[in-house]
Amino acid sequence: MSTIILYGHRTCPDVPPVMGMLKLSNVPFEYVDIRQDKAAAERVRQINNGFESVPTLVFPDGSTLTEPSKSVLRNKLITMGYRVGVLAWLVGNGKLILFGGVVVWALLRFLEVL
Repeated sequence: MSTIILYGHRTCPDVPPVMGMLKLSNVPFEYVDIRQDKAAAERVRQINNGFESVPTLVFPDGSTLTEPSKSVLRNKLITMGYRVGVLAWLVGNGKLILFGGVVVWALLRFLEVL
């Protein structure tokens, strides 16, 4: 299977969950920061009618997804033959971040820091 291109930038909160889902599903991908690569930013604008909307994914077959919901991305990966496990789905939905925040909060409360 070929590599997916994931266009994004570091200040977009939707990029890390998408990247996490790809990593945990063992999907080969290349991350391109459109703030560092002017040609990549232009490509994203071409795909998205002049907007620098990220995350934008370009698949080996030439199809694209822009700011996909986690279920749309999951379904696309499954149709490509990848297994998207529960952990990948949780990371893709930001659930582990929330869960981790609750654990840290509870620990700080227990230690009487908060």
